[in-house]
Amino acid sequence: MPPAENLDHPRLLVSGSAGDAVTELVIPALLLRTPGPAWSQLVHVYVPHGPTVAFSGRDLRSPGIAEATEVARAAGFEVVVRSPGGRMVAYDSGAVVIDHLDSTTDIRQAGRSTFAANAESHVRVLRALGAVDARIGEVDGEYCPGEFSINVGGVAKVVGSAQRVTATGSLFSTVVQVNMSDRVRAVITDVSDALGYDLRTSSIAGLADHAPALTAEEVAAAFVADYRDRLGMTDGQLPGEVAEHASAVASRVNGSSPFRVDDWTRAHPVPSA
Repeated sequence: MPPAENLDHPRLLVSGSAGDAVTELVIPALLLRTPGPAWSQLVHVYVPHGPTVAFSGRDLRSPGIAEATEVARAAGFEVVVRSPGGRMVAYDSGAVVIDHLDSTTDIRQAGRSTFAANAESHVRVLRALGAVDARIGEVDGEYCPGEFSINVGGVAKVVGSAQRVTATGSLFSTVVQVNMSDRVRAVITDVSDALGYDLRTSSIAGLADHAPALTAEEVAAAFVADYRDRLGMTDGQLPGEVAEHASAVASRVNGSSPFRVDDWTRAHPVPSA
């Protein structure tokens, strides 16, 4: 049986960017490693601070990872190896990122059921926005392919998710592409080519390609409202000690290899109070 949820610990909903690209990816990894958190679930919804290429551990095994890193940096993207799995994803301030942390789950809650439940919830939010024919399912030749990707009209991917489950809980991270810029389209194409991944370029899209009036801020607000209502979440802030600790990481990022979030968080845990 999964651990029982502590009703004395709230479900917190946090909105808004927490800082630069590296900080935003370090924060959920630190939260996942926090023992005995004061929250049972925490959802952080934000429009990213800057252009980011987020690799996964799987991408690092590609013989083209060095070239892919150079391509991304030459295009002006921060290059990070994120904590969740999947494959490479690129985004900028035209996207919305959702990090859902749950301290009450363990490795037995990993897998298809979690992806399916989140995809169903997310697709309902997108359909409610108006003229968005959002569907669940992988489209041919998509980047970071997944059974529970969300596409528009069965043609182009607009939402992808990845998961990380540890002994201290789970992290389910989602990227919603809203206004996809030309630079994001180009870097997804070029980095995928360097990594040796098949890609159909016409599968790369944002919601605004199909509903031009949509903005990232509007989509973020819709997801905030959904999590607040559906899960009974209370508006809050990121734990101060975690946010402060994560904000110091940017000055320590150096070297030619991608910054590895999990390596840094293991070596630099949040100091105990």
